[in-house]
Amino acid sequence: MRAGISRVVVEIIILVIAVALALLIFSPISGYIFGSLGRTSTVGGAAQIQVLNAQFTAATGGGYDLRLDVKNLGPGTIPPGTWHVFVNNTDWGTYNMTDPLAPGGVESVTVHTTGTIDTTRQHNIVVYGPGNTQAQYLYYPPS
Repeated sequence: MRAGISRVVVEIIILVIAVALALLIFSPISGYIFGSLGRTSTVGGAAQIQVLNAQFTAATGGGYDLRLDVKNLGPGTIPPGTWHVFVNNTDWGTYNMTDPLAPGGVESVTVHTTGTIDTTRQHNIVVYGPGNTQAQYLYYPPS
C-alpha cells in the first residue's frame, strides 16, 4: 500500500467542491429568475380592483339598473375599456369606460337588465374590467 490520500477521499472532496460551486452559481441566478417571474404581474402596471358598493334600482320602462362603485387599488392605472358584469352567473351587460382609472380612483359602473331581480335576497356579483382586472362582491339587501 502506498502512502497518501485514498482515491475515495479525493473523489468525495472533489464532489463537495463541485456541489459548493454549483450552489454559488445557481443561488444568484435562481434569485434573479424567480424574482423576475414574481415581478411579471406588475410589469406594465397591473392593477387590482375592489367593488365598494352595489345598488339595484328599478329602471324607468322596466327592468333594473345596477350601479357598482369600483375602486382601483393600484399599483397601476387601468386603461379605458369595457367592464363586464355578471349577477348570479347571468350576464348583465357591459359598461364602456372612456378614460383611464388611476390608482385610488373610483368608477361608477352602471348596467341594465330587462329581467327581474329579487332585491331582498343576496346576490353574487362578479366584475371583469379592462387590464385583466376582476372582483367579486356579495350583495346583501339593505335592512
